[in-house]
Amino acid sequence: MPRKSDGPPRLSHRGARDRRPAALMQPRWNYVMDDRSPKTVLVRRRPAARAGSRRASPHFSRGEMYRRYGRLQAAIAEYKRAVELHPENAYYRYKLGDCYAAAGFLQDAIVELEMARNLCPDDGFYHFWLGDLYARAGRSREAITEFEQAALSAPEDAYYNMRLGLVYMQAGHLHEAVGALRIAVDLAPGNASYHCLLGDTYVRLGYEREALMQYRHAGQLDPYDSDYIERVRRIGAPEAA
Repeated sequence: MPRKSDGPPRLSHRGARDRRPAALMQPRWNYVMDDRSPKTVLVRRRPAARAGSRRASPHFSRGEMYRRYGRLQAAIAEYKRAVELHPENAYYRYKLGDCYAAAGFLQDAIVELEMARNLCPDDGFYHFWLGDLYARAGRSREAITEFEQAALSAPEDAYYNMRLGLVYMQAGHLHEAVGALRIAVDLAPGNASYHCLLGDTYVRLGYEREALMQYRHAGQLDPYDSDYIERVRRIGAPEAA
């Protein structure tokens, strides 16, 4: 007699290593009813999404090639075909949007990045680049929302926090800008430009002592940048009697 199981089988190391997200755990073949046959039979047919993905890949590769050579219109045509064949691929949509932006079609680029973000709402990468497009289009409120989400999803990314601080500063939200830029400086203390941006924000708030400290940090990290030195002289110089 077969021995009664004491519980669910244990996963081997290989089984644990092979575990994947549910979206990837699809059978290679779908079994469907074939109404064309005089008898009701089962035939094997590949999932449409996988077939679309395979057909999209060559178009995407050609788009990448044209993009590298600066042939933007040809690249757009290939990226568009890849997106048509595999519309749920967020990265394809990002590349199409990026190419639209490079060609000057900013609104088309935003549409594609919005769709990419909606496909992957937890991925800060798409929030960040959508925020970048919003900022370029002068849509500062929407840019702030996307940069906030990007920084939230990747709190250790100094660049995301720097861009958030910069868009805050451009929108006049200076205290929020200081908060984001201080995080960027803490995460990347060796980046002189981050110290300089933080110093600029302190100047606009009237905090000259704090600004001077940041400019001195920037000057120490990059002593050959005359802009930093000029800011130190201008802020540190005593007022004329």
